[in-house]
Formats: sequence, C-alpha cells, structure tokens
Amino acid sequence: MGAVRRLVDAETGEAIPYAPYAFSGKHTQVDKARVEAITESRTFTPSQKFLVLWWIGVSPEGMEPLRATGADIGRRVGMSTDAVGKINRKLFKHRILIVRGRIGNYNFYRISPYISFHGTGVEQREAVKSCNPPDIPGFDGQTPARWEAQ
Repeated sequence: MGAVRRLVDAETGEAIPYAPYAFSGKHTQVDKARVEAITESRTFTPSQKFLVLWWIGVSPEGMEPLRATGADIGRRVGMSTDAVGKINRKLFKHRILIVRGRIGNYNFYRISPYISFHGTGVEQREAVKSCNPPDIPGFDGQTPARWEAQ
C-alpha cells in the first residue's frame, strides 16, 4: 500500500477525510437518471436493458471503442451473434451506443459518454461534444440541467 494522502480544506485548515473506493478494479461514472430511464422504459426489452448495463461495464476508458465483434460479445453474454447485432443497432439508433471504430462493415461501439464515462470530468465534458445526447423515451431532458451544449 502507498502513502496515505492527506487533504486539507484551504479555508479552515481542517483535514478532509479521504479513502479510495472499495471497488474490485476499475470503475466508471454513471448518469443514474439516464440509466433509470432506460431500465424503466417500455421501449427496451429486458435483453436490451441487460446489454446497456453490460456496455457500461465493458466500455474502455476515455472514448475508445470495445474491440469485439458481435460473435465475441455473444459468447461473453450468452446471446446469439444475430441477437447482439440487432440489440446493438437499436441502442445505436437511440444513441445509447456510439460508433468509435470500424473494420470492413463491422462497427466497434462503446457506451455514450452521456450515460457512462471512465475519465475525469473535464475529459467527459470534451467527450460529449463529439456526439449527440441519447434518445431515451421517458428521460426528462430538463433534469439534470442541460449543461452539455454549453
């Protein structure tokens, strides 16, 4: 274990408690309101909702795509290649997934940075500039505040 960092409040001089998260590895920031809207939406099937959560967990840091084919993904999640392709296309249509690479006629996707992002807040704000917000039926576009376009 490394040295314990000591943070101090600049105004009061008091120590600010710090502890690393107790996750088992890498972690990501998630827009809970958007994920809640997806999981409660009747527009998406349970399999589509499951794959959204899977994409949140596997999308690489920053804006990198997941370099896996539909067959690779299908083996990992227990779905057919055709089912994965159909779901990915629907999630792409709703801008929940975004294309970040391509080989031949195959797109490499990642989760939208509006939904989940592994990186700093500054990096996430830059990332959302490269794509449009997801179209999530039932998501109230006013809450949280629409700072994205600013």
